[in-house]
Amino acid sequence: MKTITLACGLFTLALANAYAADSPWTGTWKLDESRSHLVGDTFSYSKGAGDQLHYWDGSTISYDFAIDGKEYKSAYNRTTTWAASGKDSWDQVTKIDGRALSKSHRTLSPDGRTLTVKTTGTRPDGHVFEEEAVYTRLSGTEGLIGKWRSVKAQGGPPGTFIISSPAEGVLHIELPEQQQSVEGRADGSDHPITGPTAPSGFTTAYRFVTPKKISYVLKVNGVPDSYGVWSLAADGKSYTDVSWSSGKKNEKTTAVYNKQ
Repeated sequence: MKTITLACGLFTLALANAYAADSPWTGTWKLDESRSHLVGDTFSYSKGAGDQLHYWDGSTISYDFAIDGKEYKSAYNRTTTWAASGKDSWDQVTKIDGRALSKSHRTLSPDGRTLTVKTTGTRPDGHVFEEEAVYTRLSGTEGLIGKWRSVKAQGGPPGTFIISSPAEGVLHIELPEQQQSVEGRADGSDHPITGPTAPSGFTTAYRFVTPKKISYVLKVNGVPDSYGVWSLAADGKSYTDVSWSSGKKNEKTTAVYNKQ
């Protein structure tokens, strides 16, 4: 799952639909995991050059790495370091601009069909997080090599975002957990997302489908990274964000947010 894409996507939701301070999008929204569907995405590991492995999410994220304790460039402005911690377990450290962002421990089940990933780290707001994701094997017979599908996801989309209106037709959106923000108009142009973990070149563009439905696209340096559609509930108390990575429209994620 493109955690960073989901985080950025939430910004554009409110920007597109609100033109005044009394807009139904103005306020604080929190993720309702019980009503969300955050699984079903796939990725694969394959053999790379020499002792390296090749990771591909089936969309825009692709990189090579080796399980040797060395740093390798991964997605966006991140690096990844892998080390074996047992016969079928691995430790990974993800860094952003040279500082640790998260640590993950992967464990392969004895039958080789289930991969469990436990991740810990500290968000930009200072809060420590612990997440667990579980994947089932779709191809391959042993080790990491093969295609995997998400069957359990904890965390991913931001838990809270706040919307305000500094001027008519303009909204300021904040994700407190990530200390990210964006501000702009619903005119179809790209709006930059800023924050300590937001890669340079990340922008959002959005357009109305109906007054209560918005389509959007996230881009990295002008190249589409992911797409989505927001739908506001009739009572205005929740909204649904259905998103997918570029080229993977059949692998959609649904996140439901309740207005506080």
